[in-house]
Amino acid sequence: EARKPGAMIVACRRVRRDLLRLLNKGIDAAVCFFSVGMRLLGPCLICTALGLISFVTYSYFLYALPELADTAGFPGQTGLTVLGLFLLSNTLYNYVKSIFTNPGLPPEYEEYEKALEMESLEEPEPNKPNKPNKPGKKQKQCGRCNRSKPPRCHHCSVCNRCVLKMDHHCPWINNCVGVHNYRYFCLFMLFLALSCIFAVAVFFRPFKETFFHMRRKRMSRSARQCILLSFMICFSILISLCLLGGFHVYLVLTNQTTIEFQTNLQRHREARKNGEYYRNPYDLGRTRNFQQVFGPNPFCRFRWLLSWLSVPPSGDGLTYPSLSRISV
Repeated sequence: EARKPGAMIVACRRVRRDLLRLLNKGIDAAVCFFSVGMRLLGPCLICTALGLISFVTYSYFLYALPELADTAGFPGQTGLTVLGLFLLSNTLYNYVKSIFTNPGLPPEYEEYEKALEMESLEEPEPNKPNKPNKPGKKQKQCGRCNRSKPPRCHHCSVCNRCVLKMDHHCPWINNCVGVHNYRYFCLFMLFLALSCIFAVAVFFRPFKETFFHMRRKRMSRSARQCILLSFMICFSILISLCLLGGFHVYLVLTNQTTIEFQTNLQRHREARKNGEYYRNPYDLGRTRNFQQVFGPNPFCRFRWLLSWLSVPPSGDGLTYPSLSRISV
């Protein structure tokens, strides 16, 4: 009888251990299911995005452009069409580059270790970016893909690989947003928002006549349906891009990623509880933060808007300049 309480405790521990194993297996299965779902969803969303762009373009040339003949005339039609094609071509270019550009893959762990050992033997340069770790300290290694894990690098469970300066995995491009395609991703959102503004402005008059004056049957039923649907699509996308784009403008100017934004919020709260002030160590000021993403192009000259013409940003994605010389 004295052994019964001890046997009960052992049995409870075994049950708890078995439940934890089942829970871990369930979590792993859910993550695997989510990753497979995201991989299957990505190509579908890309086709959906291209289909929506094609539909709005079709509605513009077939229905909206003829409606501009009375108000804008031929010169106005030509000018608006050239402007629309310019916005559309830049939107598609940056979208394709976001999809097919490698976001950044860290090197193999052994190769990275040897490279850092060779660099540690050299004399330090005054303007050289801070090293990811202190000399002699063992470098981080990803426990999933076994590659090196430099600062700002994270493992994507959907792509099943580590990504340099990972921001997030975007299903609309079926790719991760990292150090090498973040510029294209931001410019895609910008040109898509400008294209939506252009479409809303062009479609506004026929949309107003169609929506508020239903009895005026100056256009065919298919024309009214295409104009109504195109206006609502562009207006909805524009509202979403204002929220998402505004957030990424803040991230660019403060030199943060979406993942770092969440961790920095927690560090801000902890520092405030301790009566301290926390600042993002990668925040070098708005100008240098902007140039880290869009390259050494002056903001006021707007050359950075044309990713196929502007100077790309420098850096290998392994090291980043920091405000302090401590390891970050």
